[in-house]
Amino acid sequence: MEENKVCTTCAGKLEFNSLIGFYECTSCGKIYSVTEDLKPVSLASVSRLMLDHNYDEAQKKLQTLLSSDPDNVMLHLHSLLCKRRAVSTNQLLVAASNSDEQIRQVKDDSDWDKIRTMNGGRGSKLTELVQEYCDDQLKMSALRRKYGPEIESGILKDIPAPNEKKIKTIHPFFIFLISLIFWSAVVISIGLLIASANNWFFEDWSSSKGYYVRLKYDNEFGMIVGAIIVVLTFLSVKFLPVLRKRRLKNLAKSGKIRFLKDGTPVKVTSKIVDQTVYIKPDQAALREYRDLRFRCEKIIEEIRREESHLMTDS
Repeated sequence: MEENKVCTTCAGKLEFNSLIGFYECTSCGKIYSVTEDLKPVSLASVSRLMLDHNYDEAQKKLQTLLSSDPDNVMLHLHSLLCKRRAVSTNQLLVAASNSDEQIRQVKDDSDWDKIRTMNGGRGSKLTELVQEYCDDQLKMSALRRKYGPEIESGILKDIPAPNEKKIKTIHPFFIFLISLIFWSAVVISIGLLIASANNWFFEDWSSSKGYYVRLKYDNEFGMIVGAIIVVLTFLSVKFLPVLRKRRLKNLAKSGKIRFLKDGTPVKVTSKIVDQTVYIKPDQAALREYRDLRFRCEKIIEEIRREESHLMTDS
């Protein structure tokens, strides 16, 4: 060990400790890295490594620091974060909240027990906040599984049960098209029959066609037939949906169908009642989910403040 390698805090002599792989001050016990710049090994240097995602190197330095300060709450917390490849508790919790399995692993990690009881219970509040956050996230996940992802938006959609099927509706354009074709066929056919019964047809001569049959007042006939087709098509487009709704309401009263919350009619496709897993929109569940999400946001803020206090006290 060269004489110019001295502690920057107390100017004590630094000796290489082969057991931990770092230089150690013989006077105050501070640990130094083996690099040429001889920077002190501290929580700040560990944090820099973690920010660079160099978690393995950060874990090595943490083990060295823990050997000299085994009751330091923040060292144990950073060790836990390194193990789970996270920079902060908030990042760890938010990343794990996307999976029930991950959030349970974080919640059940035995390192939280060490942090809770260490150094007079200084880390107990942080641990309680973490456990509370994990519990609330699991409750939110259970609500999402039960009511579907729509609960995230604050609106629960009414959905058919597994043995129910939505009754399809016809687009207004197709109602118009079908009505037009139907009434054209009916009105023209009836009009031609009336014309034939009243002898409105007569033979006419054309130099190009020879003899052919035509209607008396054919222009007036076409206008009248066209007007009747238009009126009947308009009435069909307007009143067929009304008649359909009335019929569906009668079916709903008889119990053959039911209406979803958005008005969509559904009918039972199977009589097996025990397979029906119909879940009505639950306003209480919406409020619970909203409260849980708000509480998780508050917990994240409290965890950030608690980590800052622990870092200041360390």
